[in-house]
Amino acid sequence: MAFQLLSPEQWQTQAWRNGGGITHQLARSDDTTGLRWRVSIAEVASDGPFSRFEQTDRIIMLLKGNGFCLHCAEDQPVVLDKALVPFAFAGETAIDCCLTDGPVQDFNLMIRRSVVKASLQVLSVTEPLSLTLANEALLYLASGQLQVSFKDQSYQLEAEHSLLCMAESGELRIKAGAEPCQLVWICIH
Repeated sequence: MAFQLLSPEQWQTQAWRNGGGITHQLARSDDTTGLRWRVSIAEVASDGPFSRFEQTDRIIMLLKGNGFCLHCAEDQPVVLDKALVPFAFAGETAIDCCLTDGPVQDFNLMIRRSVVKASLQVLSVTEPLSLTLANEALLYLASGQLQVSFKDQSYQLEAEHSLLCMAESGELRIKAGAEPCQLVWICIH
């Protein structure tokens, strides 16, 4: 599988055990010992503690809603009230989440730090651009429409759609539709 277009209808959805929200898994990679990496979107309906993930690095950012505040035991609270501003933290950190004013939707990247490294960039696409593929990469379109081309292949992405790129190398050519768009670009190394 070199490229896979993922729509919201293909997401794997699971309700949280504590009843405080749901997680939509967009893409995931496992090996014989478990999770290598995962990209998901959470719909958070109430305040509560984050699940802890040992040996996992996480990046989270607000997609929709008025925001939330993350309280760690030793640090100052982190307020995420602007969309698409990434915040990275260790998955074993004890964190309590307080919603600012109503439910939120957030974007999450989790990686097992002993196995892979990852980069996450948020790009405002107004002009055509090229992105260099890693062995594993994912594009998530937060808003707008996008044309993605690679060699003789072409994909049209709508808001909330993703393109998973596996075992390919080269350049992706990106072109926004009529309106500027917000793109999340993840490379797994």
